[in-house]
Amino acid sequence: MKVKIKIFALSVTVILLQYNSFSQTVSQLEIVSNSLGAKSSIINSLNYDCKKLPAGYEKETMSALSNFPELQNVPVKFRIKKSFATLKTKPTFFSMFKPKEHRTYVITISNKTIQKLMPITFANLSENARIGIIGHELSHVVDFSKKTTWQSFKVAFGHLNKHYMDSLEFHTDKICIDHGLGKDLETWSSFIRNTMHTVFWRGADYVNKVDTHFERYMNPSTIEKYIKADSATIN
Repeated sequence: MKVKIKIFALSVTVILLQYNSFSQTVSQLEIVSNSLGAKSSIINSLNYDCKKLPAGYEKETMSALSNFPELQNVPVKFRIKKSFATLKTKPTFFSMFKPKEHRTYVITISNKTIQKLMPITFANLSENARIGIIGHELSHVVDFSKKTTWQSFKVAFGHLNKHYMDSLEFHTDKICIDHGLGKDLETWSSFIRNTMHTVFWRGADYVNKVDTHFERYMNPSTIEKYIKADSATIN
């Protein structure tokens, strides 16, 4: 029995080491350093040295980042690679075990997916839609950065529950709007619905399923409602 336990522990360790090694290799090949000059006085006043920006999309990324000053010292790495989901965000595996102020996050931008989703990949979006969806992904980072290790694992397990994910993504859109990117998010939301010929968008996992009428990602009209609510609060 002791031998089996040792073998199991060794196997888990090897898998984790391989995962970490793979992540580092991908990062070195596909993540570029921040070489773009500051686009405004707002950006110029922030520290983005710990950011790794996606090649070819630095302008949109910096524009979105300028609305998240609380992330200026949070390591966020962008990578461009083949992925089923057009965009996704997660903390690196080992940083999930660290205190929330010491985590590193990876935002994956897909450059190749199934044929049905290719029209909505990042390269096919307008500049404003790109800013909106990057703002959504950065909003995930904001949400994650407030969670304990246990709460982060609950999010991971929550991916198994579709209604949990509906609530999580809707809340993430709200964070994005609260950071002043409502109009850009609305541009992305309208593009997705027009391109995919749907009223409700529940994400890539439901692209081949019947429209379920669940508003996982906010509809344009809902985004407008929250923009007006935020505006009324400010005034």
